[in-house]
Amino acid sequence: MVKTSLVETDIAEGQQLVNELKKIQSHFPVQAAFWLNRPEVMEWRLYLATPLVDQRGPLRTYADLQNVMRNNPWSISMQEISVVSPKDKLVKVVKNAAAIPPGAKGIRFGRTRLDDTYIEDAYVYRV
Repeated sequence: MVKTSLVETDIAEGQQLVNELKKIQSHFPVQAAFWLNRPEVMEWRLYLATPLVDQRGPLRTYADLQNVMRNNPWSISMQEISVVSPKDKLVKVVKNAAAIPPGAKGIRFGRTRLDDTYIEDAYVYRV
Protein backbone atom coordinates (compact mmCIF):
# COMPACT_ATOMS: atom_id res chain seq x y z
CA MET A 1 0.00 0.00 0.00
CA VAL A 2 1.36 3.41 -0.95
CA LYS A 3 1.16 5.93 1.88
CA THR A 4 0.25 9.31 0.36
CA SER A 5 -0.13 11.22 3.64
CA LEU A 6 1.53 10.90 7.02
CA VAL A 7 -0.88 10.92 9.96
CA GLU A 8 -0.37 10.70 13.72
CA THR A 9 -0.95 6.93 13.73
CA ASP A 10 1.87 6.50 11.19
CA ILE A 11 4.20 8.62 13.33
CA ALA A 12 3.27 6.63 16.44
CA GLU A 13 3.69 3.29 14.66
CA GLY A 14 7.09 4.37 13.34
CA GLN A 15 8.09 5.39 16.86
CA GLN A 16 7.07 1.97 18.18
CA LEU A 17 9.20 0.26 15.53
CA VAL A 18 12.18 2.51 16.31
CA ASN A 19 11.73 1.75 20.02
CA GLU A 20 11.55 -1.99 19.32
CA LEU A 21 14.76 -1.80 17.28
CA LYS A 22 16.42 0.20 20.04
CA LYS A 23 15.74 -2.70 22.45
CA ILE A 24 17.70 -5.03 20.19
CA GLN A 25 20.27 -2.55 18.95
CA SER A 26 23.08 -5.09 19.42
CA HIS A 27 21.36 -7.12 16.64
CA PHE A 28 19.85 -4.30 14.59
CA PRO A 29 21.50 -0.92 15.28
CA VAL A 30 19.70 2.10 13.86
CA GLN A 31 21.67 5.33 13.55
CA ALA A 32 18.92 7.36 11.91
CA ALA A 33 15.18 6.89 11.42
CA PHE A 34 12.81 9.19 9.56
CA TRP A 35 9.73 9.35 7.39
CA LEU A 36 10.31 11.15 4.11
CA ASN A 37 7.74 12.40 1.64
CA ARG A 38 8.79 11.48 -1.87
CA PRO A 39 6.51 13.69 -4.01
CA GLU A 40 7.94 12.41 -7.29
CA VAL A 41 6.32 9.03 -6.59
CA MET A 42 3.59 10.38 -4.28
CA GLU A 43 4.52 8.29 -1.25
CA TRP A 44 5.94 8.40 2.26
CA ARG A 45 8.76 6.01 3.21
CA LEU A 46 10.26 5.16 6.56
CA TYR A 47 14.05 5.23 6.24
CA LEU A 48 16.17 3.22 8.68
CA ALA A 49 19.90 3.90 8.47
CA THR A 50 21.87 0.98 9.82
CA PRO A 51 25.47 -0.16 9.41
CA LEU A 52 24.09 -3.64 8.68
CA VAL A 53 23.49 -2.49 5.11
CA ASP A 54 27.25 -1.96 4.71
CA GLN A 55 28.17 -5.12 6.63
CA ARG A 56 25.63 -7.64 5.31
CA GLY A 57 24.01 -5.98 2.33
CA PRO A 58 20.46 -4.69 1.94
CA LEU A 59 18.76 -8.05 1.26
CA ARG A 60 19.99 -9.65 4.46
CA THR A 61 19.21 -6.47 6.38
CA TYR A 62 15.64 -6.53 5.07
CA ALA A 63 15.38 -10.19 6.10
CA ASP A 64 16.61 -9.33 9.61
CA LEU A 65 14.09 -6.49 9.83
CA GLN A 66 11.30 -8.75 8.64
CA ASN A 67 12.15 -11.21 11.42
CA VAL A 68 11.82 -8.41 13.97
CA MET A 69 8.54 -7.18 12.51
CA ARG A 70 7.08 -10.68 12.37
CA ASN A 71 6.64 -10.67 16.17
CA ASN A 72 4.26 -7.67 16.23
CA PRO A 73 1.09 -6.72 14.34
CA TRP A 74 2.57 -3.69 12.53
CA SER A 75 0.48 -1.54 10.25
CA ILE A 76 3.70 -0.43 8.55
CA SER A 77 4.54 -2.81 5.74
CA MET A 78 7.98 -3.77 4.51
CA GLN A 79 7.09 -2.02 1.22
CA GLU A 80 7.00 1.29 3.10
CA ILE A 81 10.48 0.89 4.60
CA SER A 82 13.89 1.56 3.10
CA VAL A 83 16.99 0.31 4.86
CA VAL A 84 20.00 2.39 3.92
CA SER A 85 23.60 2.87 4.91
CA PRO A 86 24.37 5.61 7.44
CA LYS A 87 26.70 6.90 4.69
CA ASP A 88 23.78 7.44 2.31
CA LYS A 89 23.58 10.98 0.96
CA LEU A 90 19.95 11.37 2.02
CA VAL A 91 20.80 10.40 5.60
CA LYS A 92 23.55 13.00 5.67
CA VAL A 93 21.18 15.67 4.32
CA VAL A 94 18.55 14.88 6.97
CA LYS A 95 21.21 14.90 9.70
CA ASN A 96 22.29 18.36 8.59
CA ALA A 97 18.70 19.64 8.48
CA ALA A 98 17.24 18.15 11.65
CA ALA A 99 18.29 18.95 15.18
CA ILE A 100 16.06 17.10 17.62
CA PRO A 101 15.74 18.97 20.90
CA PRO A 102 16.46 17.00 24.09
CA GLY A 103 13.37 15.17 25.29
CA ALA A 104 11.53 15.46 21.97
CA LYS A 105 10.21 12.30 20.34
CA GLY A 106 10.91 13.73 16.92
CA ILE A 107 10.50 16.75 14.69
CA ARG A 108 8.72 17.51 11.48
CA PHE A 109 10.19 19.83 8.91
CA GLY A 110 9.98 20.47 5.21
CA ARG A 111 10.25 22.72 2.24
CA THR A 112 13.98 22.77 2.76
CA ARG A 113 16.82 22.61 0.27
CA LEU A 114 20.19 21.38 1.43
CA ASP A 115 23.02 21.08 -1.04
CA ASP A 116 21.22 19.81 -4.14
CA THR A 117 18.46 17.92 -2.29
CA TYR A 118 14.98 19.29 -1.72
CA ILE A 119 12.97 17.88 1.20
CA GLU A 120 9.27 18.46 0.74
CA ASP A 121 8.24 17.02 4.12
CA ALA A 122 9.85 14.76 6.72
CA TYR A 123 9.37 13.48 10.24
CA VAL A 124 12.61 12.59 12.01
CA TYR A 125 12.84 10.29 15.04
CA ARG A 126 16.60 10.20 15.41
CA VAL A 127 19.69 11.18 13.47
